[in-house]
Amino acid sequence: MNESASPAGEQLSPSPSVTSSVLYQLIEALVQLNERNQREHKLFTQELRSLRETLQANFNNFAADTQKAYQQMRKEFHGEKRASLALLNDLLEIGQDLEQVAASRPAIDASLGEQGLEALRRWADAVEVQNRKVQAALLRHGITPYDAVVGSPYNPALHERIGSKKVEGMGPLLVAEQRQRGYASQQPEFVLRRPQVYVTE
Repeated sequence: MNESASPAGEQLSPSPSVTSSVLYQLIEALVQLNERNQREHKLFTQELRSLRETLQANFNNFAADTQKAYQQMRKEFHGEKRASLALLNDLLEIGQDLEQVAASRPAIDASLGEQGLEALRRWADAVEVQNRKVQAALLRHGITPYDAVVGSPYNPALHERIGSKKVEGMGPLLVAEQRQRGYASQQPEFVLRRPQVYVTE
């Protein structure tokens, strides 16, 4: 028999070269796993930093937009307040002038003759001046006359109906006649006072 053969039941121990090879492979796998873990950790850190920068930028933009909107709203509010105060001051000045004009109305007496007529003319001129002041103040504040177009369809949002009339050649529910003009602001279709109209039957 071969003496180098192992006795029955005895296990063979791996040779030192096999053991070192397995150990080397295990260490190599651990090193690769560690390197992979570091790469993934680095990528995760980069993504986290990028996400944080994006969120910070979005928040900064949101804060800037909010501040800008607030400043715009504040500016508009103060602008409207100034416009309202200016309009009130104009109305107050015109009101005081009209009060003086009304107080100086001449007595209508036929016995006063030419002198009475001259006083009446001066008073009428003063009323006309105040009327021009009112119209100028309205224009300064962007309020313009708004007239209904005869023959256009009647629209309750744009016209104040004060009556009906028959008009030859015109169908029903059309603007037949304007009795009093309206007023609108410079904003499109923003009617402050609707013109008074008669509507066709």
